[in-house]
Amino acid sequence: MLKTTEVRTTVYHVVTGLMRESNPEAPEPTGGEELNTLGLDSLTLARLIIELEAATGVDPFSEDVVLSDVRCLDDLVDVYERALAARGA
Repeated sequence: MLKTTEVRTTVYHVVTGLMRESNPEAPEPTGGEELNTLGLDSLTLARLIIELEAATGVDPFSEDVVLSDVRCLDDLVDVYERALAARGA
């Protein structure tokens, strides 16, 4: 399981990989981008959540968090960091 300090790197890496599947020249994300501007359709967003759960060992959306409340990439990082912290990572 990842430590909270590694979550940002993991989230950015997974997002960049998914973005580059459809656009090989997609820029590196900076964190403030809204998820809907990253070119991730609903299927890719589902893949993102599955890959992040596999990488982090937590599913923050099985508890109190609603995916539609996550607006930007940094919000997504925060959700996973909080889920890991709650687990005692």
